[in-house]
Amino acid sequence: MQYEYLNIIGLMTGTSMDGIDISLVQTNGLDLRRLNKNYFYKYSAKTKKNLLNVLKEDHNFSFERRKFLDDFITNEHYLALKNLNILDCCELIGFHGQTIYHDPTNKTSIQLGNPEMLSKLLNKNVIFNYRDNDIRLGGQGAPIAPIYHKYIIDTLDIKLPCCILNIGGISNLTYWDGESLIGFDTGPGNALMDDFMSKKFNKNYDKDGIFASKGSPIKEEIIKFLRFDFFKRTPPKSLDRKTFLNFYNELIDKNYSFNDIMATLAELTVESVAFGLELLPKKIKNIIITGGGYRNTYLMNRINNKLKVKILTEKEININFDFIEAELIAFLSARSIYNLPLTFPSTTGIFKASSGGILYKKPF
Repeated sequence: MQYEYLNIIGLMTGTSMDGIDISLVQTNGLDLRRLNKNYFYKYSAKTKKNLLNVLKEDHNFSFERRKFLDDFITNEHYLALKNLNILDCCELIGFHGQTIYHDPTNKTSIQLGNPEMLSKLLNKNVIFNYRDNDIRLGGQGAPIAPIYHKYIIDTLDIKLPCCILNIGGISNLTYWDGESLIGFDTGPGNALMDDFMSKKFNKNYDKDGIFASKGSPIKEEIIKFLRFDFFKRTPPKSLDRKTFLNFYNELIDKNYSFNDIMATLAELTVESVAFGLELLPKKIKNIIITGGGYRNTYLMNRINNKLKVKILTEKEININFDFIEAELIAFLSARSIYNLPLTFPSTTGIFKASSGGILYKKPF
């Protein structure tokens, strides 16, 4: 089969719920050409608040409530795209949707979105439902990034084994040594830090880790945190944004300074990443760190001090880290079109490597 390159817009809104990453690329699911057509659509404060409130709801929505939420998030994506000149040359849109619930134990993962509505609004073919097929075949539905992370590593002239660590709301890691591809969630990313900054300071995040840098991690809380059964499990494994919510609520209700709490929340991310690396079959030579966590100077310094491994920067590998996940969705969309596998036994626990995604064709 010939795998022709397609012009695909990848759309990703992650567990941080801050907005939509948009990237137009050319890809056939085996290779990818960057066109430097990247955009970020920031959610309004009201939209972000509404989405965070949805996390507090019972995920067994009524039909009417689910339809409202699907249409709501789809309209945000429409607004993000409708005035962009990249639509004219786009052949396909990869629409991940907004994850609001993920329960790997009970094989449930919910991404809000109405792909049929988006296809009609934009008159474009749309790929959606990247995780459902994996779950039906015994996988956890996450993480879905490893096959694209492997592609990135393969394009770089670096020593293996190598990891790509994405620090979004949740942190997830891909390991590749030339033979074994492993993927799993390591623990919290920015979500707990962002939640605390919003609650106490009405800020979206701790810019450069300034608040955390003025505090000290609380050792007894970190020790308690690392006793979670999740960290003892071998990969593949995945998390929900709310997995550590009870621990977080107990922590912030204690009589600690705000700065010490922020330093502790940052350290939870650092220590859980270090724990994750200990589960790998070989010691890594290099690591690429992406996602919002890469922009947190304090967090990156703490990770660097803890891991003591070569961290490759954007400048060194000439990739814009802010749009790797949007590129990922475009890459997976091409693989879906060509029935190439998206997930693997060593990344999600699926029975066998399988494709996924559903194509929603444009109306005319």
